[in-house]
Amino acid sequence: MEINETDEQRLETIKAWWKENASSLITGLLLGLALLFGGKTWFAYQDRKSEEASNIYVTMTSALARGEEGLVNDRAGILIGEYPSMPYATLAALALAKVKLEQGELEAAHAQLQWALDKTGSEALRPLVRLRLARVMLAEGNLDGAEALLAQSRPEGAYAPLYNDLRGDIHAARGAVAEARAAYESALAALSADSAEHRLVQLKYENMAPPTVPGDGK
Repeated sequence: MEINETDEQRLETIKAWWKENASSLITGLLLGLALLFGGKTWFAYQDRKSEEASNIYVTMTSALARGEEGLVNDRAGILIGEYPSMPYATLAALALAKVKLEQGELEAAHAQLQWALDKTGSEALRPLVRLRLARVMLAEGNLDGAEALLAQSRPEGAYAPLYNDLRGDIHAARGAVAEARAAYESALAALSADSAEHRLVQLKYENMAPPTVPGDGK
């Protein structure tokens, strides 16, 4: 009898505990299931969006290679408008800027590159965007702005000589011969001697005559 009473007491205790906690347990279970399946749904959605953006980007680059500017504008507009947080949108803005530069529309190219710099979430693309925007600013005659933009980054690797090359161009535009030659020298030191980039920078370096020292007889 004592054992039966103990079992009954345990049963009553379980019933009471369930009554008090059933609601929170069910809520927690449902929340856990929602997070699990919601997470899977979210990742599936992200994968689908990325695949869509990739397909649009491939179409855009093919059109760019064929010189179909209308199609480039259309596909780039979709990437920028509907997938702004993805690297494809940044690449689309770079493509649009290239088209605008070829058309001589510096202001439009500047706007595309500025958008890319402001919106890109890709740190890998940021040095490239900054470099191209600085080149456009130089073409616009905004030497101080171009120089300040380059100063915001200290790129390493392949971008370092390109930045120094552009710094040389900025100094050359100011007529600062010594500074231009020094920047070109830094670029040349980091470029492969048999590369097209090296030959171009070497030509610019040689075309910048050393400053004349008063009284040296030259």
